[in-house]
Order: sequence, then structure tokens, then C-alpha cells
Amino acid sequence: MLLPTLYLTPASIGYLTQFILSLAITVYLVQRLIPRKNRNTQIALLTGFFAVVTLFVGLLFLDAVALRLFFVYLENTVLASALALLLQFAYQFPAFFPSRKRESIFVLGLSLLYLFYEAQYAVYRYSMLLGQGEVNYRPPQADYALAILFVCVPLAFFRQAIAADERSVHWLRKLWKPQGLGARGARLFALIFIPLFALSIINILRTFSFISTTTYSASLSLGILITLFLFASAYLNFLPENTSFLGKLSGVTLTLLLAVLGLVGWAVTPAHIAAYKPVITDHQTLRYTPNSQGGYDVAEIPFHFETNLGDKLSVTSRGEARNQLVDFNFPFYGKLYHEISVTSVGILSMGQKLYHPNLQNDYGHFPGIFALLVDLEPANGGGVFARLEAHRLVVTWDHLPALHQPEAVFTFQSVLYSDGSFDVTYNGLPDPLVFDPDTTPSSNPWLRGVTPGLAEPVEQAADLSQPIQSGAQGVVQDFYIDFRSFLNDFIAPLAWLIVGSSLFLLIELPILINSNLVKPLQSLLAGVGQVEDGDLNVEMPVVFWDEIGSLTASFNAMVLHLRSLVTTLEQRVAERTQELQSANERLHIEINERETAEARVVQQARDLAAAEEREKMGRDLHDGFGQVIGFVNVQAQAAQTLLEKNQIEAARENLGRIVQVAQDAHIDLRHYIFGLRDAAKPQRSFYGVLQEFLRAFSQAWGIETVFSPAQDTLPVLAETVEDQLLHIIQEALVNIRKHAEARRVEVLITSPSDEIVFIISDDGCGFDPQAAPGAEERHFGLGIMRERAEQVGGRLELRSVVGQGTRVLVHIPRVLPSASKDNLADIHGLRILLVDDQPLFLDGMRNLLTARGLTVVAVAHDGLEAFEQVKALRPDVVIMDVQMPNCDGIEATRLIKAGFPETKVVLLTVSEDDEHLLDAVKYGASGYLLKSLDASQIFAMLGAAVRGETQIAPGLASRLLAEFNHARTTPHTADFRAETVPAELTMRQWEVLRLVAGGLTYKEAGSQLSLTERAIKYHMAQILERLQLKNREQVIEYVRRFQEGRRKK
Repeated sequence: MLLPTLYLTPASIGYLTQFILSLAITVYLVQRLIPRKNRNTQIALLTGFFAVVTLFVGLLFLDAVALRLFFVYLENTVLASALALLLQFAYQFPAFFPSRKRESIFVLGLSLLYLFYEAQYAVYRYSMLLGQGEVNYRPPQADYALAILFVCVPLAFFRQAIAADERSVHWLRKLWKPQGLGARGARLFALIFIPLFALSIINILRTFSFISTTTYSASLSLGILITLFLFASAYLNFLPENTSFLGKLSGVTLTLLLAVLGLVGWAVTPAHIAAYKPVITDHQTLRYTPNSQGGYDVAEIPFHFETNLGDKLSVTSRGEARNQLVDFNFPFYGKLYHEISVTSVGILSMGQKLYHPNLQNDYGHFPGIFALLVDLEPANGGGVFARLEAHRLVVTWDHLPALHQPEAVFTFQSVLYSDGSFDVTYNGLPDPLVFDPDTTPSSNPWLRGVTPGLAEPVEQAADLSQPIQSGAQGVVQDFYIDFRSFLNDFIAPLAWLIVGSSLFLLIELPILINSNLVKPLQSLLAGVGQVEDGDLNVEMPVVFWDEIGSLTASFNAMVLHLRSLVTTLEQRVAERTQELQSANERLHIEINERETAEARVVQQARDLAAAEEREKMGRDLHDGFGQVIGFVNVQAQAAQTLLEKNQIEAARENLGRIVQVAQDAHIDLRHYIFGLRDAAKPQRSFYGVLQEFLRAFSQAWGIETVFSPAQDTLPVLAETVEDQLLHIIQEALVNIRKHAEARRVEVLITSPSDEIVFIISDDGCGFDPQAAPGAEERHFGLGIMRERAEQVGGRLELRSVVGQGTRVLVHIPRVLPSASKDNLADIHGLRILLVDDQPLFLDGMRNLLTARGLTVVAVAHDGLEAFEQVKALRPDVVIMDVQMPNCDGIEATRLIKAGFPETKVVLLTVSEDDEHLLDAVKYGASGYLLKSLDASQIFAMLGAAVRGETQIAPGLASRLLAEFNHARTTPHTADFRAETVPAELTMRQWEVLRLVAGGLTYKEAGSQLSLTERAIKYHMAQILERLQLKNREQVIEYVRRFQEGRRKK
């Protein structure tokens, strides 16, 4: 049937917004194409593409609202034309590559072949429709070909992106991170057109009823709108001559408005659709009786439903299987038919099978009874039944769900009498009857009535339940047309709003923006131009007191201030010179104060080191010479007593022990004073010395001593730990002799998993530690014992009970075997400076080094403080973190090695992949330590540093070798470097500076130099500080001036 007017739907609102946007883009592109300088193959193909797309979207709109068959046949032909133009545009963007010529010709042939197929099939469909009234659907295979062409579009753009990226890298890297404007644009277009391929897949799924037509229409109406805008805006951004701000603002505003209004159509119509109530009554019987005019009189009769349904017919919901012929003689519109075709869609066709697609061509032009035309699914319901009697035929559609709305179940019946009359009874209709405007009409309860199969239009009735007398042209009640009219009355204002607002945005909005924004800005820019030309007598009028007005007022104030500065320049220069002189004097004073403070700090550090050394000597003299003097005093008195008793031999033996002890004390004194060892003195083991001392103690004082190690293999100790332990045990024995009144002393050694415990116990009188607080303050020796234990990373514990003796426990951390003897021998006595901004890490490292006999002379928290400590204390090794505030480890390494080359520097880092380590090694660092290394690896590294070895990871060694090879092939005389690299910068810093000044981002510069973005930021901070620059503009100017000066040389 030909619809007399336009019936708008939510999908048609979406197509209307697409049409307006596509038309606006086409007009814009045509305007750009008019100037001869803009004419090229790219813009011509793109303009043609949007023109054809505009036509295609217009056909979609008309398909949804008007003469569907006459427009739907053209859609795929137009779409094929658009695809052909788009594919050729793809091979022209960003430029035509000769390597893609054959491929583009092949794709052109493929798209033209598909276009020819769609065009000839459209001609065939029109000929069948106009000539024979037959409706033909496109075969599903055509949709497969369309999907293939749609997938060719993003593939073509992807391949163009690969060709536009000239780097010699894998093509996946080119697609992941394309380099260059053209490559990025081609990849963006590929991503934009992927949703269109998805729409073609959705179309195939709709063909096989996997998704509803409504879902397809909604996806199509919004998907095309978004894709068109994204594609057009992206292309305009990649043009050499960018689109104006006014054009972009109007385009974005129009697109957003159309998208919102399109969504409004889908959002507000469901509630209105649900309110529609068709004029049809359930549990009602209508009788159609032949009349004298050659038609039928329709009237309601008492309700009657035949419960004896008869035989179930084998009809389905697809193809010709919708029909089953039943033999029955029935006069109909002056003709006698011998066969009735019972269908699954609620139609009885006279003498011929129903061809379902023809229903869309004015109800099919065939003689038939429309009990209720709606697509039903016999397989899921009660079924279609027929009961044939001598003078009548009873056909029942019993409890059948709608094909596209399974929740809607229909039951109705038609009884045909041999005299030509028939009844239609409705005995179970859905409540409410649900309608969907964007599906095929037969998916809804479409119509009821009777048609003779003539070419003339069928009479339309508003309500067949009211008495009606029809003629020979037939009569129907079209619920679908009534529903579309009901919906159109509601949605038409929205369509007018879309048209009106679009015209406003395209015509009025540019005018308003031009008068209120563009013109004031142009006036302001004109004033700026006059100031740039040197005219300071400029004052721009403030048109509107808005943001631009405020900007104009600020500009006028700036010009006035600039004019004032120019006129008072000499006076201000004199004042500024005086200020600079005063600042210079203050600076000299501050420098002198800083130098004085620095000298004071150095002197304090030296005094502190001397005090620590004196304290150490005091402990050693107390532990060594104090005991020796006590021993000599007692032995001398014993010898005197023996001489008085005339026991010459015993006295001589005592005097011999005094002489031996005095000689040993003399050797120790030389060690304390000069730090020397007697080379001739044989090296003895710690445990041998300890046992000898215990024997001498027992002989001298008459106290039994027992040495009891807990296992056969004695634990290995560092030499410094052995010295401290020996002093502690000696002091403990002296205390036992003086205070414990003991008869027996035992030295026990135990070795738990992570420490070694030395236990000195006696059987003396003991004491109560709780009742004698402050023992350490009163007894200098006990405090020294505790300090000695803590110096080697251990701790001292005192246990005593009155009458049960005393136990002194010394806990010493275990020395790993790999860090013993050989390694410790190399690093014994090293003076180390620790540098890290983490206090916890500093404490842990200090304890670890001290426990192995190394001396931590000081700690620092950043690179500048470390440099000052090195100047003051001159340590052997500096262990320093890479990442620190104020001054990091890399810069501190450069400063330290430049001023004190003999000082070894070992860096601490979290990862050996740190980009800065290479610079540190160049500056002279002896190596680096991972903070996750164990103690043996740390001491091995320190030993290597002392021996002058440099240990680095293989990856870092490869990078050093690569730079060395590069240096061999590059002239590196001082003159050459001065000509190619600024004296203030390193080669690496100059490479970074050139790339950043060339317009690359930090990430892009890092990619070219194989550095991280963080490393580039670090280098730039160093560069700006060394060159005293502030921003990127000054960097660009510096590089330009340096390169110009080099060219002049």
C-alpha cells in the first residue's frame, strides 16, 4: 500500500539527524573544493563519498517513513558507490604510495563488481515490482559481500598507516605507536571505520533473526551519526590548512545536538507507544455477508467460538511452508474458488498460495480473507487447525505466539460458509497489543478485513466492529497505519525541532559567534599587531564586558605600563644597577659567612673524629694497659714477698712473666699509637689467644678457667670482631676477679641460626641487677664492654642472681662464609661514608658494615652534603644512593671524582636497568650495588673497588662498548667537541637537547635514544640548570643560535 503521508518513527529521527549532519559536511567540503588550490584527488573522493552517503541516509529516512519498496531497492546500490569512493580515498591518504597501486586497482575492481551486481539486481527488482507486482528480497549472500567490503576499509587504512611510517621496525609496532602525522591519521581512520564493519555483521544477524529489526535500526541510526562526525573531524584536523575554530565549534555543537535529539526520540517514544490502544475487541464475532454491490456487509453478531478445532495443519512461519491448501468450494467476489490456502499469518488466500513479501505491495493484490494479519509461530503454540464439513470450513489459529514477540499469544477463528458468507471470532488477544514502529508491518497486528485482489486501492475502515457496507474493492481495518499515525502526531514536533535547531546552529550560531567572539578577538589581535610593530599608542575599545572585554582591558593596561616603562627606562636602569650593586655586596657577605661556616663545620668534623679516636684509645688503654698494670702490680708484690722469703727461683719465674707481659704491652702500645703490627710476630688464631689468656689468668689469680665451645667447628669471626670480643672477655674476667669472689670461670660458645653467643659465667657471689641500677654509670668497664659489642653490630646482656653467680652474654651477628677471611682481609679498616635519604636504610647499612670491622666515618642525606663530608673527612669509599633530593648520586659522583679522584664511589640502586648508571660509570664510579643484594655480594663489591676493579652488568657493559665504538669512529679532539657540543653539556645531554628543541615530546625523544621518559626529564632539568634556561622557547632559541654559530665557523 502507498502511504499517503510521512509517518515518523524513532529510527527515522535518527536517520534525519544523520542526513542533516552528512549534508552539512558535504556542503562544507564542496566549499573547500571550490578554490583551485584545494583541489586534489583526496578532497574530491572525500566530497563524493559524503555526497553519496547523504543520498544513502536520505533513502534510509524515506524507507522508514514513506514508500518503502521504492526506496529500499536503491539503498544498497548507493551504499556500494559510497564504499567504492571510500576505499579509493583510503589508498590516497595520507598520500598515494606506488607500492599500493596494484592493490588499490584490485580493490577498485572488487568494489565496482559489487556495485554492478547491486545495480543490476535493483533494476530487476523494480521491473518485477512495477511489471508483475512481485516483491523480491535480496539474497543473504549479498550481505556477505557487503561485509567483506566493509572490512576492506579499515584494512586499507591500516596498510596505509604502515606505509606512511618510514621506520625500519615491525609492522605491529608501526600500528601500535605510529610515527608521523599521516601514519597516525590513517590508523585513526581505520579505528573509526571498524564500527561500520560491526554494523554489517549486525545486518547479517538480523537477516537470520538473531537480533531484532529494532536493535538493528537503533544501532544504524546512532552508529552512522557518530562515525560520520569522527571521520570528518579527524580528516579536517589532519589537513595542512586546519579548519577554523568557528567551523569546529559549529560542527561539534551540531553533532552533539543531533546525537542528543536522536537519543531523545528513542527515549520518549516507548511510553507513548505503550499508550496506543487499537480498535479491536476480544471475545467478539464479526460476520461478513455478501451484498448487492458486489462486496460485503460487516456486522457484529453474538459471540460464538467452535471448540471442535478439527485437524492440525502442517504450516510453519517460513517461506511457502506458511501455506496449506484445503479443498472447499467457496464463492468470493463473484468467483467460485475450489481451494483455500490456509496460512500461518492469519490469512485465507483464495485459490493460490500466499507469497508473504507481496503483502508490502498494497496488501499483495490477491483475493483473501484477513482474519488478523500478524506473523505467528505455529511451532511454539497450539497450532493452526481446519475442520471441513459439507457446507462450511472452520479454520482456527489456536494459542499461537507472535513470531517476533513470543510473549504475545493469539487465538482467533474464521468460519467459511458455502453461500459465500464467513465469520471471524476473536477468542484470546494479547492485552495490550504491542506495536513496534521500526520493524516490518507484519511483525505487528497489521490489519483485518477482506480484499478481492484488484489493482484498485482497498477501502479503509476505522472500526469493522461497527456496521459497514463495502463495495467490490474490499474493505480493511489497518491497525498498523493507525498506529503509525498515532505515533507521528507525537514525534513530528521533535523532527521540526531538529530541523529548526540545525538551521539555527548552521546559520545563526556562526553569526552570533562572529559578532560576539570572533570580531572582538580580531580587533584585539589587530592591537597586538600594532604593538609588535612598535606602536605603543594603542588603546583598544572594550565592546562587551565579558571575558574578552576583560582581556582587552588587561591588554590596554599592559600597553600603558609598557609605554611607561619605555619612557622611564633610563631611571629604572639606574635604580636597577644600584639594586644589583647592593645585592652583590650582600652576596659577598653571604659567601664569606658561608665560607666561615664551612670552615667551622670542617673543624667540628675533625674535632669529632679526634674525639672518637681518643675515646677508642681510652677504651683500648683501659682494657689493655689497665689490666697489664694491675697484673704487674700484683706479680711485683708477689716477687718481693718471695725474695723476702729467699725463694729466688719462684721470684725469678714471676719476674719473667712480668717481663713477657711488659714486652707484649709494648707491642700493643706501638699498635695503638702508630697503627702498626709487628711483622715478625707470628699470626695466632683468636681461639688460641683466648685459651692462652684463660690459662695465664688461671695461673695468675688461682681461679679455675674452662673453655667450652658448643661444637667441634668453631665459628668464623672477622678480625675486628675478634679484637673486640677478646677485650670484652678480658674485662669480664677482671670484673670477676675484682668483685665476684669466684672459684671457677667458664667461657661457653653457642651458635644459633643467625648469631654467635659468647657466655662468660662464674660461680661467685652474684648480685641483683634490679637492686643495683646505674651499674654502667658507676663501672666504666661495663659500659665499655657494651659499646664494644654494639660497635660490631652485637649486643651485651648481663644476668645475675645473688649467691648463684653472674653470666655475661655477648651476641654477635654471624659472618657469612663467603664474606670471611679473604674478602674481609681486603676491606679491613676501610673508612666509609654512607649517603642515602632513607634513615632506616642508613642505620641498617651502618650496622652491617660495622659488624664486619669497617669504620663508618659519617653519613649524608643528599649529594651536596656527601661532597662536603668527603672534603672534610676524606673517606676511602663512598656508598651512595642514585635517587636523592637536591643533588642525586650521579651528579655527586661527578663532583666527588673531579675533586677527589682517589676516593672510590659505589652506587646503590633499585634496578640495574637504571638509565643513569651509564653516566655514573663514565664519571668514574667503581660500580653499583643493588639494594636487594646479600652481605657477601656487598663485601665482594667493596673488595673489588679497593683493588681498583670496576664491576658492571652485561647490559651496561654492552652500552659502554657501543659508545666506545662510536667514539672510535668519531673525531674527539677538544677542538672538535667544542665545535659540535656546548662546553657546559655532555654528548648525551646535547643529543637530548637537540631532539627536544626539534619539537619531539619527552616520550618520543626517549624512544629515539632508548631512554625512559623519566630519564629525559632528568637530563632536561640538568640542562636547564647548567645553561640557565627557563622554558622550551629559550631551549629552541639556544640551539638555533649555537648551530648558527657553528655553521659560521
